[in-house]
Amino acid sequence: MSVATFKFKSELRGLLTLGLPIILTQFIQVSNTTVAILMMGRVGSVELAAVGLGGAFMIFVFLACLGVMMSLSPTIAQHFGAGRNDSIRHAFQQGLWLAVGTGAAAFFLLRQMGRLMHWMAVDPEVIPLAQAYLDIAAWSMPSVCIYMAFRFLCEATGHSRPMLVVNIVTLPVVVGGNWVLIFGHWGLPALGVEGAAFNLILVMMLNALGLVLFVLLSERYRVRRLFGSFQWPSHECFILLKLGLPIAGTLVLDSGFFSAIALLMGKIGYVWLAAHQVAINYATVAFMIPVSLSSATMARVGQAVGQGDSVLARARGFLGISSSLLLVLPSIMLVLAVPQWIAHLYTGDDAVIEAAVPLLMVAAVLHIFDAIYITAQGALRGLKDVNGPMLISLSFWLCGLPAAWFFGIVNDWGAVGLWWGMIVGVALTAVLLLWRFHWRSRSMILEKTG
Repeated sequence: MSVATFKFKSELRGLLTLGLPIILTQFIQVSNTTVAILMMGRVGSVELAAVGLGGAFMIFVFLACLGVMMSLSPTIAQHFGAGRNDSIRHAFQQGLWLAVGTGAAAFFLLRQMGRLMHWMAVDPEVIPLAQAYLDIAAWSMPSVCIYMAFRFLCEATGHSRPMLVVNIVTLPVVVGGNWVLIFGHWGLPALGVEGAAFNLILVMMLNALGLVLFVLLSERYRVRRLFGSFQWPSHECFILLKLGLPIAGTLVLDSGFFSAIALLMGKIGYVWLAAHQVAINYATVAFMIPVSLSSATMARVGQAVGQGDSVLARARGFLGISSSLLLVLPSIMLVLAVPQWIAHLYTGDDAVIEAAVPLLMVAAVLHIFDAIYITAQGALRGLKDVNGPMLISLSFWLCGLPAAWFFGIVNDWGAVGLWWGMIVGVALTAVLLLWRFHWRSRSMILEKTG
């Protein structure tokens, strides 16, 4: 076996050892919304559209929080690669303070979304139910942000299994809780949309508690004295915020673009909005694979930077991107083979199924560019390059949204046209991010050798 082959296998093993548990964890986490949507499809089309639209806003705010908290991952990863244990402890403690502030801001923001829905003239049947969902679900955000602080500590130090174990333990609550609260069992009333929101709070609190207990009890983390000499918010907290805000801005631009498409879909009617939710949820489930590899790639690139090895950082970035592409191929083949079967999993409404099938076919194309753009973002964040990706994400709005409006509204292609517009925005973003990682990583190598 050649040295190059050995290193490739070693790096691939390292990526997958960190990345596969994250993929499984992400699948379980997205199941909370997916299970709620699947069950809501049996309640009614309006309720399905409401949870879909509410979920779109939840994702928007969740990703903003994720971006802010994600600053912990490359920071701790670089400290870990360089062996700076005291710096790891200090960064983690400041990350906890950041989680408290971020969770409070997210709670407030989610409860204001009704105004935006009225302004965008969403179907009036959907708005009250969607806002009721968000008013309750907002209480889950403090737990979500605390969970993120512990999650990125674990991922940055090369340990992704704790999140998987915790989410497996709470999975029965995801399924059973939604079943009980949405339909009304065990003597409880059928709460429908509100039941899905209450179950989200419960699951997020249990996930956060489980991860906190794991870190407190694990010898791996106890020896680092993570809570020793606990400090009040300091300059380090603002450094994390300065790094996290561009990441959050990038994710908000990304998710805001998809939320804008959902709002445009709402103008077409609740049947198409429900069909859009079917297709976008399937795409979101598949998207968890590149999202997870993006997190693993970010951590491993960051560790290589901490070790002072620019060549390794570049190789790990491109390995993550190519692996992400390969792993989404099965989901593409599945949706091309049996789109009606997939749509039927979400709803029994024939009108929604018929509308969802062409959207699912277009979603197969979206998977390819999704995989490239999100993993390239992760590779760049491992280099602590966050401002460039944020500017590149403007292409969603400058090109993707006008294209969606032109294809879907002006040319009257309807929902399918809106989806092709999405692809234009995502494809351009993917190409630009891939080029930027190539340029930045090559520049780092030249600086080291020059």
